[in-house]
Amino acid sequence: MKKVNFRQGMTFKEIGEQMQSYVTAYWKKTLDDHQEAFLKAFPEMEDATYGLYLDKLLPPVFESLEQSGFITIQDPRKGDFFIGKGLNFRHSMEKWGAENCRSRVFWAVIGDQQQKPIGTLLFDFFHSHAGFDVPLAPQIYTLEETERDRIVAAVKQIKET
Repeated sequence: MKKVNFRQGMTFKEIGEQMQSYVTAYWKKTLDDHQEAFLKAFPEMEDATYGLYLDKLLPPVFESLEQSGFITIQDPRKGDFFIGKGLNFRHSMEKWGAENCRSRVFWAVIGDQQQKPIGTLLFDFFHSHAGFDVPLAPQIYTLEETERDRIVAAVKQIKET
């Protein structure tokens, strides 16, 4: 698997570009490599099966970020559900698209070595509610905003324009 090349001194935009490059290279391969297991799990687990998929796809990204001195600022609460080693389900919205191509946007605030927020990564994940399918490659966006209300407003602006 391709290593994600994060390093200190990268701009936040470069971090997003590296993440998009990795996701573009591996979203379909990850889906194909584990398709049988996902299809088998879907009747019982339904949408939670997409968490299994993201648990296969995303850990190398968040591990590389951490190894490069960046952190995800999570403010975890009791009952939070984490996916792919860096996405908190509570930090997501889903309300766009048809049943066979829904869009759920996750966000992760990223901090530097001093744990100072440097920006927010948006992870736009397309999936089906009609059966297990990831019809499109996830899209990565970067935001300067790091406050929840501003992140939510930016997500709505991106998805609704």
